[in-house]
Amino acid sequence: MDYVIEPLFWTQKGDDKTPDVVGSGLSGWFVIEITTQLGSKEPNLESYLSIDPRYLAQHGLQPQDAPPDVFSSRLSFVNDGPYCQLIVRDHLEILKEERIKNQKLKAELIKSHGADLIMLPNIPITLLPEMRPHEIRRGLIEIVMQLFSPESKGKSLVQIVDEGLERLSEKIVVSAKSRLRDSVKREMEDLIKHHLKDYILFNEEEGAYRSTEKFKQNPKTMEKITFALTDWAGIGPQKTLDIWISRQ
Repeated sequence: MDYVIEPLFWTQKGDDKTPDVVGSGLSGWFVIEITTQLGSKEPNLESYLSIDPRYLAQHGLQPQDAPPDVFSSRLSFVNDGPYCQLIVRDHLEILKEERIKNQKLKAELIKSHGADLIMLPNIPITLLPEMRPHEIRRGLIEIVMQLFSPESKGKSLVQIVDEGLERLSEKIVVSAKSRLRDSVKREMEDLIKHHLKDYILFNEEEGAYRSTEKFKQNPKTMEKITFALTDWAGIGPQKTLDIWISRQ
């Protein structure tokens, strides 16, 4: 199956829907609602069943002629109604798998039940379209730190977003990526204006963020920058500084 993230669809009644993930292949298609909220997602999941499958092709996905399999994905159980639920904490749990119509997908999910998720490697994805401002700030820290590398030639807004999305960059629909770029631009403007105005600028001619001429690379300056970044993002400073130092 191929998939896209936050695509815009319409129901047969003309209502617009933007599911978190939509995938489609020869054996069928699915919609996943990913959430950490405690409220039930049953109304959302039910509404996805009415998505018009003719719009799959416009997102480069395999066309279908039947409703999708619908899932919720959570860190712990919440009653999301009569729909399959994926619990992705220490081990993968598949709940209500009998609700899955796609037998091939159902068999693979059952086979994966109990998979150890603790030892999975860290994913380098730091940005997602639906992130809140404080989450975007945290996702930008390591990318911003790279601007102070001696080899850095600066980064454009497009580069920053694509690096944050990493392998998902080509899977994000244009409208969602555009909204994310606008959000990142706002957060970068705030960072430069209120936190690192002496150390980062946006070069209009190059269309790139880069370190200023005033910046001089030394441990004391890097510590100051790290504290400013982590204060801006609302997290502790030491981990970020250790990560930056280990990569030099």
